[in-house]
Amino acid sequence: MLGFVTPLAKGLTTLLLATTSPSNRPSSSSSPKVLRVCTSPACKDDGAISTYDRLTALAPPCLTVIKGGCTSLCGSGPIVELCDTVDAVQSIKRKRVKDDVLTNLLNELLINCKETEDVFPSRMYNRLIDGYNSHILGNAAYQSKDYKSAIDFYEEAIQNGRKPALALQEARDTYTTTQTDEEEEGYPPSLEWLITTFQNSCQARLSLNDIDGARRDAFASIVFSRNKNAISHECLANVCHASGDGMGEYQAVKAAIKEYDRLLVKKPCMDGRDAVGRAEDARVRRNAEERRRELGFRLDRLERELKRT
Repeated sequence: MLGFVTPLAKGLTTLLLATTSPSNRPSSSSSPKVLRVCTSPACKDDGAISTYDRLTALAPPCLTVIKGGCTSLCGSGPIVELCDTVDAVQSIKRKRVKDDVLTNLLNELLINCKETEDVFPSRMYNRLIDGYNSHILGNAAYQSKDYKSAIDFYEEAIQNGRKPALALQEARDTYTTTQTDEEEEGYPPSLEWLITTFQNSCQARLSLNDIDGARRDAFASIVFSRNKNAISHECLANVCHASGDGMGEYQAVKAAIKEYDRLLVKKPCMDGRDAVGRAEDARVRRNAEERRRELGFRLDRLERELKRT
């Protein structure tokens, strides 16, 4: 197993370090503007999470995207606030930011971020959009259990979007060295869609008995999440289980438990959020507790099985 892991992990890690290492960050005194997406229950019903995910993945590098609290504009969501700082009281509020309105906002922001072309060329941006759109199509196919189509879409997403996504994060690093809470968890939120693409592709390949392809995607998701995403480790555990690698499954489950434990002790994320932010933290904790408990039972079973061999 180690002989397979080393070349792949080494190559992916080298690519990540080449694009995200602090030593590669040009100095910049520019202060990024902030996009604050309302994630109140009403706005979530209007599609705020989809808007937040797309903005996080595609917003120009001069902008920081965060989740915000209720703006008292229920029924007009998703609401996106354009702010000067993360905790700004004054903001420009955009209503119903989805579909064409969201596309137009991204185009407007790209034009306003005049320095973008120097650090993130438009040809890269177009590839990133194509990759992200393929990711969305892949998710739809995956949810409908059309795993063959899902894999095809995910392959397009990775081929078109992987390098641009890393380049965009590098460009964002030129504007700010301040980490968001999500980045403090171990990886930039702008890479979340790419990590999810690898995770879902892994599970889809497992459903079609493509063990080698699933293993490749599992390792890629672990590397791009810098070993900090519990679901990525669960994906690898499932691959090891399918291939009869009991020790590999045991190690992957332990790694997943470690990440869930880390989430459970993480301090609350309060960047600009109120009750909505606390509710989100509570939801994350509940999910982590449930997964941690289930994986604990799985780990005990694996320990017993390994002792018998």
